[in-house]
Amino acid sequence: MTASLRELLLSIVPDDGSAVGNLALAAAMRESVPDLSDETYQRIRDGLIAEGMLGKGRGRGGSVFLVGLDDEDEIDDRDGDGFSLTAQEPATPSAPKPASSTKKVARKAGPAQVLSYRHTETRVNNPEVGMVHPDNDPDQPKTVWKYDPHLDPELMFDSQRGAVEKLIDDALASGDADAMRDALVELKRLQEPYLNWAGKAEGTSFAVDTVSLHVHERVDPATILANARKRLKGEKAGEAWRQADLFAAAFENLPLRQALDFYHHEKGWSNRLIAGDSLLVMNSLLHKESMAGKVQMVYIDPPYGIKYGSNFQPFTNKRDVKDGADADLTQEPEMIKAFRDTWELGIHSYLTYLRDRLLLAKELLHESGSVFVQIGDENLHHVREVLDDVLGRSNFVSVITFVKTSSSTNDNLSNVADYIVWYGKDVAGGNLKFRPIYVEKEAGETGGTNYNRINHPTKGGMSISAKIDGKPAVDDPQSRIYSLDNLTSQGAGREKGEGAASWFPVSLQGEEYRPSMQVRWKTNEEGMERLRKARRIEGTGTRVGYVRYLDDFPVFPISNNWTDVGASFMADKLYVVQTVQKVVERCLLMTTDPGDLVVNGGAKVGHSAA
Repeated sequence: MTASLRELLLSIVPDDGSAVGNLALAAAMRESVPDLSDETYQRIRDGLIAEGMLGKGRGRGGSVFLVGLDDEDEIDDRDGDGFSLTAQEPATPSAPKPASSTKKVARKAGPAQVLSYRHTETRVNNPEVGMVHPDNDPDQPKTVWKYDPHLDPELMFDSQRGAVEKLIDDALASGDADAMRDALVELKRLQEPYLNWAGKAEGTSFAVDTVSLHVHERVDPATILANARKRLKGEKAGEAWRQADLFAAAFENLPLRQALDFYHHEKGWSNRLIAGDSLLVMNSLLHKESMAGKVQMVYIDPPYGIKYGSNFQPFTNKRDVKDGADADLTQEPEMIKAFRDTWELGIHSYLTYLRDRLLLAKELLHESGSVFVQIGDENLHHVREVLDDVLGRSNFVSVITFVKTSSSTNDNLSNVADYIVWYGKDVAGGNLKFRPIYVEKEAGETGGTNYNRINHPTKGGMSISAKIDGKPAVDDPQSRIYSLDNLTSQGAGREKGEGAASWFPVSLQGEEYRPSMQVRWKTNEEGMERLRKARRIEGTGTRVGYVRYLDDFPVFPISNNWTDVGASFMADKLYVVQTVQKVVERCLLMTTDPGDLVVNGGAKVGHSAA
């Protein structure tokens, strides 16, 4: 009898770690066992507490809670099927090990362990959906962000604007319809916005609602697999299946009292995919979660323009969206209204949209942080202007060109590339965090175009296309690919000719080489002798070159022209605006270290999850 009462009590206590009151627990047990005495209930309850299966609440009402999994516990394999889940501690950096030959590692006997990556950092607790009411999450006043409309924009002045009246008078006086048409075209051009766009100078601030970011679900792969393995067993698995805590990670749970006290308690950090307006989200991160100055990188992928086809893809099975085509028009009037309201002032609304989000992104950035804005050629120049205005021209880093497709159909020049505009928070102050990325060299390819010779230990130097015993010399494991680098320098301001320090004859294999009267050697006689003994110089006809092997430094730093990131023909791309993962990955590698915070403040579908 006692064992069944213990199981009954444990089944009533919430399994999410929240506490239940003493009276409520006893009443729930008496629904199943009406004659349960207070003494029996107290004895069973105290026994479970003594065994460590229940914990005492902090209040005076005698509440208890189920002792759940902490960071060092393992999920119990109650079904005895050998499947278990172990919490994974963050890996500590270890010293690099010397390279060794590849060895096959024998698999350990038993089931595979499913591990969860655990962050060491913490963050404040967000409100859980269903637990929010005005008392524990009161409405916050709008946050007002101010900007200076009186900045002196460098691109604003147009000397032709003072001649508008003369332009109109001359057109009217001519009586020529073509001249009048040309005057109207010129007047229209003069009205196009520069940095001072409509709506910018009319006010000095804009208000953003300060909202809470509600937690709808947690996706923890290890918990999902553990639950699925244990529940999908037996003949009635479909009936027994429950969705209850499928997305709950045990190590993220807080006691109920703290869980209801939003934004005041630390909990384990987790990556988040937030659905909502990026302006509201960034404002909430700044004010609700105090993340100002803590973000290392912000990646913004806004609409490329204000055309309908640049903003909406109504159907997932049709990526080729044409602007102005009736077949591509959504049948939902709400979408059309949202599009019309968002870009009410055309390009002026677009510039305001960018300016507001960049201002908040700047507040999020650490002093060494970077912001990347992905854009097409249609508004690349406008994005540069707005970024100059918000972050300052001195903080510009680069414009990266990346290939998005190998071919494109166009009436004029095909457009196969997009752009990423890169600015830093404080480049001028020398605080930019930059980690160079290197790409492996290949002979004849980018970074290795000059490596066209092979050195064989018995055959000597030869062309890379030469053959040894009828086989390509490049395939011989003893061959080393190399190039002949220039050994002379212009050396402006340095002496040249006979008697100069770095102007002397070089004897090699019976031939004597001298630099011309306009150049000098890059080293002195002692250095040249060391190169000769190391067999690092080679004569070719009238000149001598430095032997630079491909494996001396087999990599080269990437530039701002990325031609190797285009989507492949078979790529699983569902959305026309979907960005290739390698593009965002490179930006991360260049500007962040492990553990840094990254915000994708304007992600498109299929973009953040990568």
